[in-house]
Amino acid sequence: MKCWPLFGVALAIACAGAAFGSDSASLSNASFSPSPGPASAATAVTGNYRIGVKDTLVIDVFDVPSLGGTLQVDNAGSINMPLIGEVPATGRTPNELARQIAAALNAKYMKNPIVTVSVKDAASKKITVDGEVTEPGMFEITPGTTLTQAVAMAKGPDQVADAHHVSIIRGSGAVRSTTVYDLEDIRDGKAADPQVEPNDTIVVDSSGTRKFVRDFGSVISVLGWMHP
Repeated sequence: MKCWPLFGVALAIACAGAAFGSDSASLSNASFSPSPGPASAATAVTGNYRIGVKDTLVIDVFDVPSLGGTLQVDNAGSINMPLIGEVPATGRTPNELARQIAAALNAKYMKNPIVTVSVKDAASKKITVDGEVTEPGMFEITPGTTLTQAVAMAKGPDQVADAHHVSIIRGSGAVRSTTVYDLEDIRDGKAADPQVEPNDTIVVDSSGTRKFVRDFGSVISVLGWMHP
């Protein structure tokens, strides 16, 4: 009777069991590191992504699944969490929102909770370009979109635009900031071309002189038509 094949099988099973046992021990001894969730890659590529209205978020409270889940940001910019209720979300990064939820839970219900927030679906990947541009409107952006690229999406400044005064308005509600940039300096390499973020509003101001010239020219044209 030949025993070597059986011995080989037994040896393979024993080795596999030992390897599995070793992996299990490693897992049991490893320190917990919360998983960022399947959508965290989308958040990572956008840098400090700011949560917007209608975004879908995955909330995880470690060891308490009932407190987490998949939630959508409502039109008021909030999510509704168990125990703590309405939590403002728009304008915050996922990490900022996670800290806010953890603080609220820690205040009344849990000691040092571990909370992670990831963006499953970023519905608010759009910006608004307004003011003196050829085609104002809302435009979808990709990670890394800059101010000059955003203005180009609106077909560029119109004939009365003041390229020296272009504003990026960021934030929501009472928490808003306005930063003014000079497109001419950016194009000449004298200033950096800032990246825009979802939900930004870009406003290209008008030049008083150019607007006067345009309006004055229109009046002259009308008079010329009335008095040949």
